[in-house]
Amino acid sequence: MNFEFIGIGSFFAKNNFHNNVLINKNILIDCGFMAGHGLHASGRNFGQIEHIFITHTHADHIGGLEECAFFNKFVNGGAKPNLYVPMPLADKLWAYSLRGGLEDIETGGATLADYYNLIPVKDEFEIEDIRFEVVPTNHVPNRYCCGLNINKRIFFSGDTQFDDDMIKKYGTDAECIYHDAQFFKGGIHASLEELSTLPQTLRHKTTLMHLPDNYVDHIDAAKEQGFQIVEQHTPYTFK
Repeated sequence: MNFEFIGIGSFFAKNNFHNNVLINKNILIDCGFMAGHGLHASGRNFGQIEHIFITHTHADHIGGLEECAFFNKFVNGGAKPNLYVPMPLADKLWAYSLRGGLEDIETGGATLADYYNLIPVKDEFEIEDIRFEVVPTNHVPNRYCCGLNINKRIFFSGDTQFDDDMIKKYGTDAECIYHDAQFFKGGIHASLEELSTLPQTLRHKTTLMHLPDNYVDHIDAAKEQGFQIVEQHTPYTFK
């Protein structure tokens, strides 16, 4: 199984696209409004993406779905990727996020199903022999967000505030933890200060992701605590 971050940036990042992950070249975890740039920068396009999973409905995680839909419909012969959506978001994604841009009855775009094979998922799902466990997280109050426990080997936090119990539950037996990070305390993401309270065994297998443009100013402090920093367009291989 191969991981490649086509972007590593937070919502406001301008230099490193958004924190969207490509698994085995055809499975995309989140599709932000800079996902097309991230794919293009590595010589790819949306036509090569067969499966997409969405962790929540912020634009840095779903803003590229419109481009992906139009690319496949009008450039890629009408192909429809499989779109895996957590049950709490399955109805809302079209009604509140995508309908305004994608609805075009004259060209055959009346529903989300005209662009994607919509697959609502609950607790677990499988794509090409990879098992994904959906892990609800506390990102923004009263809005659904989740991370993923992948093959019980990789814990991917998605976007979340610091949750010591969650990280220990899913990270203790994991080979690798990918966790979003910010470099100030407060707000809706885990801070480096908070993450640094984790046991050393967990810190040493945690790679920080979803980073602001100035993350380079904090690399030394993060590495002093045992963390790694995610690298864009660098394959991470799990045998």
